[in-house]
Amino acid sequence: MIAWLRVLTERLESPRGRLLIRVLLITTASTFTFLPFVRFLHSGTDMDYRTWFDAGRTVLRGGELYPHTQNFPFMYPPTCALLLAGPAFFGKPALILILSSLNTMAWILCIRFSSALISEPRVQNAPIVIANFIVIPFVWSSYHLGQPSLVLLALMLGAFLSLRRDREILAGTLLALAAAIKAFPLLAIFYLVYRRYWMAAISLVVALVILLLLLPIPFRGWHQTLNDARDWQRGMFRYEQGGIAQRPERGYTWKNQSIFGLANRLLRQVSVDEEPDPPAYANVIDLNFRTVNIVIIASALLLGFSFVAAIPRQRAPEGDACEFAALLILILIFTPLAFGYLFVWLMFPFAILIKRSLEVPASLIWVLFALALLTATAIAPRFAQIYGSLFFAALLLYLALAIDLRREQNLIAK
Repeated sequence: MIAWLRVLTERLESPRGRLLIRVLLITTASTFTFLPFVRFLHSGTDMDYRTWFDAGRTVLRGGELYPHTQNFPFMYPPTCALLLAGPAFFGKPALILILSSLNTMAWILCIRFSSALISEPRVQNAPIVIANFIVIPFVWSSYHLGQPSLVLLALMLGAFLSLRRDREILAGTLLALAAAIKAFPLLAIFYLVYRRYWMAAISLVVALVILLLLLPIPFRGWHQTLNDARDWQRGMFRYEQGGIAQRPERGYTWKNQSIFGLANRLLRQVSVDEEPDPPAYANVIDLNFRTVNIVIIASALLLGFSFVAAIPRQRAPEGDACEFAALLILILIFTPLAFGYLFVWLMFPFAILIKRSLEVPASLIWVLFALALLTATAIAPRFAQIYGSLFFAALLLYLALAIDLRREQNLIAK
C-alpha cells in the first residue's frame, strides 16, 4: 500500500500530473460554483441559501433577527447576518452566485494555506490533492447547501499560518471573523492561551467585540445591536435534556456528529430521527442526562490532556502543522452541532497524515481506518452516522496526529 501511495504521489507531482490537477480543480470548482445558481433558476431550489437571503433582507429592513415567539429562523451570530445584507440587496439569484463564488475562493485558499503549512523546501502537493479527493463530498455539500464550512476552514488555516509567521494580531483577527460567522471557532482561544500567544488571544477578543457590538451599530442602532447580541446568546447557548440550541429536534439525531449528539444518542433513550414515526432508538445503555454529561466532560478532559501531553515544547514546522491539524479536529468534535458538511475540515488532517505516511508507514493504517468509516457513511449514511461514523473517523485521525506529535517529542528529548 505504501509503494502504491509513493507511485501515486510521484505521478501527481510530475508535470503532466500537475497539469491534470489544475484542469480538474478548475473544472470541478467552476461546476460547483454555478450549479446552485443554475439549479435555483431552473427549479427554485435554494436550500440554506434561503435562510441567508432572509437574514440579509431582515437586516436591510431593520427587522428582528431572533424572534421570541418561535425557534430562530437564523441561528448564526448577528454579524453574519450583517455580512449577508450586501449580497441579499441584489436579490436571491445574485446572493447564491456570490456565496458560491466565495466558497470557491475559500477552497482555493484552503489548498494554498495547507500547502504552505505542510510543505518542505521541495513543494509536495500530492497529499493535498489526495486529501481533497477524499473530502470532495463534504466540499460539494458546502456548495449544495450553501454552508460556510470552507470559509471557516480557510480562516482557521490562515490564522495558523499567521501564527507560524509571528503575525499574532492577524491570526486573532481571522479567528474572530470565523467566530463572528459561526461561533464554535472561538474554542481556539484555549489553545492560544495555553501556547501563550497573548497578542493573538487579545486581538481575538478585541476584534470579536468590534465585529459583534461596534460594527453593527451604524446599521442596526445601539439598542437593536445589544438586543441582537443578547437574544442570540440566550437562544443559542442552550444545552438541555430536550435538545441543543434552537434545533432541539435535530440536536441528538443521527445527523449531529459532535460528541454531544453522539453521547446522548448512544447513552440515553432519545430518538435518532427528527420526526420519529415511530420513534427509533440506538442507545446501548439508558443513562440520565447528568451522567451523560459527566461522560462528555470526562472525554473532553481526557482528549484535552492527551493534546497537551502530545504537543512538544519545541517544534519544527512539520510539528506545528500536525499540532494545528489535531486542534482542528478537537474543535470540530466539540462543537455542539456538527453536521456532515463541517467535516470538510478533515481536509488538512488527511493531507498531513498522507504526507507522514510516506515517512512513517504506520500512519497510513489510521488513514485507511478513517477512510473506511467515511466509505461506510457514503454507503449507508443514516445507519453509519447513527453510531458516529464521522465522529470516529475524525477521532482516529486525531489519535494518529497525537501519536506523531508524541513521537516527535520523544525524538527531540533524545
